[in-house]
Amino acid sequence: MESNSINPQTETADARGNAGQQYSDSAWSDSREPGQRGQTSQTGDGAGAAMRRAGEDADNFVRKAADSTQDYLQSAIAKASAAAQTGKAYAHDAVNAAGKRIDSMKGQAADLRERGLQFAAAEPMKAVAFAAAGGAVVTAVLLSFMRGRR
Repeated sequence: MESNSINPQTETADARGNAGQQYSDSAWSDSREPGQRGQTSQTGDGAGAAMRRAGEDADNFVRKAADSTQDYLQSAIAKASAAAQTGKAYAHDAVNAAGKRIDSMKGQAADLRERGLQFAAAEPMKAVAFAAAGGAVVTAVLLSFMRGRR
């Protein structure tokens, strides 16, 4: 409480009068008659009640903000969990599809290898000519890349 240097008696009267008094929730709940004066001034009671209401309003606002923040975080966690589950399912499906594709390609490569061995056994001269032509093409491509960098 602020010191009142002009009228020190009012300060002590306010302190004694308010020591055992319960505060009401509203400035309008004063039980005194309009003309009746109590130990404290009417303006002091209204300001105190207004301060209490403002404090209660601030507390309610903070509680509501905390509740809505908690709800938002729980919703975000639920959405993140659902997204993670969806991502896992997608990745699992992609891995399975890639595995099937790789198995299919392994089968095709084994089939081509077998056909190549059969061709080399049946036509050895053609197989050597194709191998030499393929080697010449690969060498030409590599040389053109190396010359292009210089």
